[in-house]
Amino acid sequence: MRTPKEIQVIQPPDGKFKPLFVSAGHVDKLILGVSKKTFSNWRSAKTGPKFYMVGGKPYYKFDELEDYFGANPVMTSGVES
Repeated sequence: MRTPKEIQVIQPPDGKFKPLFVSAGHVDKLILGVSKKTFSNWRSAKTGPKFYMVGGKPYYKFDELEDYFGANPVMTSGVES
């Protein structure tokens, strides 16, 4: 897995619609630094963020992606909490 510096969750601009769900085909546009293939591998291995099957296609809750990738921050001396 890539280091946290390389992974970034894209936030919608203020006042813009925040999606409830993101299709597996578009998740790499919201989570920079993690490919669609990585998400696919995680689903197969039953690891990574929780996903939902709807009509035979995998979807991710946007809030759960934020929680998953923000769950274990590493505090450094250069960052205030």
